Amino acid sequence: MQRMLDRIREVRDAFPPEVRQFLVRALLLFVVWKALYLFLWQKPRTLDEPLTRRVGVQTAWALDLLHGGGTFTEREVFRKTIIEGETILSPMSHVFQGNRRVIGIADNCNGLELFILYIGFILAMPATWQRKIGYGLGGLAIVHVANILRCTGLGMLMLYRDEYFDFAHHYIFKMMIYSTIFLLWVRFSRKIVLKPAADATL
Repeated sequence: MQRMLDRIREVRDAFPPEVRQFLVRALLLFVVWKALYLFLWQKPRTLDEPLTRRVGVQTAWALDLLHGGGTFTEREVFRKTIIEGETILSPMSHVFQGNRRVIGIADNCNGLELFILYIGFILAMPATWQRKIGYGLGGLAIVHVANILRCTGLGMLMLYRDEYFDFAHHYIFKMMIYSTIFLLWVRFSRKIVLKPAADATL
């Protein structure tokens, strides 16, 4: 037992104090977020419902802008899934062109997890609150716009090149989104002066 504790201390001491502090903050933020989301917000869709619908409405608007004609609309549609003989209805935001379904946006595609991923890094880093708030709000807006562009691009593929939809959905647009978040993190991290762990700003 003592050898294991000594090994844990060795691994801990291998990281600089600033890195340890960042990892502890990130872990705490992740645990708090997951607890709040799973126990308070997931089932009633407190955060997901308005965000998913907003992404659907804005995707329909962007498709109208690119395609023209004012024929794209957003509607909430319930997807039926049967799991172990039980029917589960999952609400989704669907974009239609007239009566033709173009793209469906589920809660896990509304960008909420991307927001948490982005803002968690910002909050865990040792920076002033002014910098965190500025980059936090500005970055969230950019990530949201990037997600709208992703959904719009997928909608255009469904209209004109549906054979590329799956590849774009699983690889190209995911790379676009995560590259955007990474570049925002890099920009935020510039000019941050690391302080000793005891003095670092929470």
